[in-house]
Amino acid sequence: MDEGGPAGMALLRNVARSAAAFALPLPAREATVAPWRGLGFNVGGNRLVSELGQVLEVLAPPRVTPIPGVEPWVLGVANVRGRLLPVIDLCAYLGLANTTTRSEWRTLVVEDGDLYCGLLVEQSFGMLQFEPQDAELGDDGKVEPGLARFLRGSFRQSARQWRVMDVRALVREPTFFEVGVSSTRRA
Repeated sequence: MDEGGPAGMALLRNVARSAAAFALPLPAREATVAPWRGLGFNVGGNRLVSELGQVLEVLAPPRVTPIPGVEPWVLGVANVRGRLLPVIDLCAYLGLANTTTRSEWRTLVVEDGDLYCGLLVEQSFGMLQFEPQDAELGDDGKVEPGLARFLRGSFRQSARQWRVMDVRALVREPTFFEVGVSSTRRA
């Protein structure tokens, strides 16, 4: 039994032509910009965020073995899954005072080429995401000089400013490798 034959096909073609003739155009494709993602943490009361990929992992503070004759901001070395991890107190290195209890502290593990170290921070807030329109060039407050040289702008989210810290610039800083206490300081 024929369901419409040639007359039915002609009707379908006419409907398709009419639909195409009166169809509204598709909306223009808008360029989308991916959100910026980073790892949030607190150092000396400063809410900071570093670009994802600059921090390898976040750990509870590991047990460290002190190293004699080093700067006070070098806490020692820890064995993390068979690798020796030098642990640096980031507040002390930057000349900042600690503002949270030790129970909240975390260690950001950084690997940059041959460098492998842990940066002890006061808190880790996990991964954060910011929209490009949340970026700010200025800063809304006084920043300590020790920290300011590693900042690369900021984001504002829910009335909070998150300063972007370049962790790679920090661990590439020449003074970061000057860990031995000089003989004049020891005396």
